[in-house]
Amino acid sequence: MEKCPHEGDAKACATCDVATKEKKSAEDLALCRTLQQIRHKILVMSGKGGVGKSSLAVSLAVALARRGYRVGLMDVDIHGPNVLRMLGLKEAFDLQHAQFQLPPELFHRLKVISVEAVMKNREIAVIWRGPLKHQLIRQFLTDIQWGELDYLIIDAPPGTGDEPMSVAQTIPGAKALIVTTPQEISLADVRKSLNFCQKVNLEVLGLVENMSGYACPHCGREVPLFKKGGGERTAKAYKVPLLGTLPFDPRMVEAADEGRLLELTEEDSPFFRALRPMVNYLVKVLPPGPAPRREPGVWKFAVPLDDGSPAARLTEAREFAFITVRGQELTSQETRPAPAPEEGPLPVWLEEQGVTHLLTRSLGDKARELLQKKGIEVVSDLPEAEPATLVSQYLAAHPQPAG
Repeated sequence: MEKCPHEGDAKACATCDVATKEKKSAEDLALCRTLQQIRHKILVMSGKGGVGKSSLAVSLAVALARRGYRVGLMDVDIHGPNVLRMLGLKEAFDLQHAQFQLPPELFHRLKVISVEAVMKNREIAVIWRGPLKHQLIRQFLTDIQWGELDYLIIDAPPGTGDEPMSVAQTIPGAKALIVTTPQEISLADVRKSLNFCQKVNLEVLGLVENMSGYACPHCGREVPLFKKGGGERTAKAYKVPLLGTLPFDPRMVEAADEGRLLELTEEDSPFFRALRPMVNYLVKVLPPGPAPRREPGVWKFAVPLDDGSPAARLTEAREFAFITVRGQELTSQETRPAPAPEEGPLPVWLEEQGVTHLLTRSLGDKARELLQKKGIEVVSDLPEAEPATLVSQYLAAHPQPAG
């Protein structure tokens, strides 16, 4: 192990370069594990404030979750977080898993995190510079157990500052959805957002024109509050899709202010009705992933075998023993042939089998890293013993968490 400048072990000094590098490496690995389980990442941003960006981000997450998709909603507007308030969420039910007291039909489909979730007093201003905000965004991704998600919706603050930059740098493959209103002063800032996306190589899903009109409650005639068609013209000029035009909906404003946004449905909200075609489009161009292969509360162990005994090396495995554990009990055991080369890389194949742990006699550092990036815990240097015995020994030292 590389020694720290203080002539001690790297762990002896938490601030030395060696220890810092080791910590960063562990954080990067945890970040890879998280992002590998999230199929699509959508950054909702705007050129200026007051265009309804947070309302759209929250409504989009809710609409996707109502369709049965697994959705995460991450509020990275550090100085003006509104997501929890719009949803009426107070204390987290399980902060580590970003779970709040949501309606039963959304409880296992929608996970939410915001800086307000860890604030004792939500009225206190957060006065942070860029590095602290960047670190918090990384912690949201590494410390929260998001699990497998079809979509992660990220609500960024207005403009092109630290938070959107951190998302672009931290989350490879994220795509931007830019919100505007029809008037020229808003569109001028949107053009800056589009330019920002080009410079940081952030793919743009499209523009959304919010508050594009208001239906008179008396005659039903549509009234253009802030002119009309500006979003469409800007989308054409920059050759990006116009994903939709959303009306100004007083019920939406009132529900968000009172923390009752979850109560709104397509039946009673013109905003949610207008949102539906946009959600259809996003699901089409960003199809959700397959059903999760790993069941919560279940561990699946893989043991490489050679002629029925644990293989000396992973590359010598002719078959694999798979043992499923639920609540510390070995519930099933089966043996399958090792994958043929045409079936793809071994880490991918093991992930497809739903493996959570690999128990092996020996393993190289590169193979260990590839498996860990698939969220598979690796235990090596094990004695030659029956697969069930190896699993029982592991469980005795590492009991499954309760629940």
